[in-house]
Amino acid sequence: MADEQYGPEAEAPKAAPAAPPREEYETIKLETVNYGTNNFIEVAKKKAPNGNLFISISKGWYPKGTTEKRYRAGIGFPLEQELIDKIMGSLNSVLTQ
Repeated sequence: MADEQYGPEAEAPKAAPAAPPREEYETIKLETVNYGTNNFIEVAKKKAPNGNLFISISKGWYPKGTTEKRYRAGIGFPLEQELIDKIMGSLNSVLTQ
C-alpha cells in the first residue's frame, strides 16, 4: 500500500456526477383533490418535451400554514383511451365491491 497518499497532497474523493437537469412538462389541465388536514391528490394532463401527452397522478402535502405543494409520490402513463378505460373500470370495480 505504498502508493496511498495521506495529508495535504492526497487527492480529494471524486464528487458524484451532477444529476441531469429535470425535464419541464407543460401542464395542459390540472385538478387538485384536497383531503385530510393538509394532503392532496393531483390529477393532470401534461405534455412532454417530445410532444407526447400523458396523465400524471401525484400525492402530496401542504407544509403547515402554507399553500405550497410538496410531492411525495406520483405515477404517469400515456394518454391512450384504452388504457384510461381499463384504469377507470378497475377503479369502479374496486369501489363497488
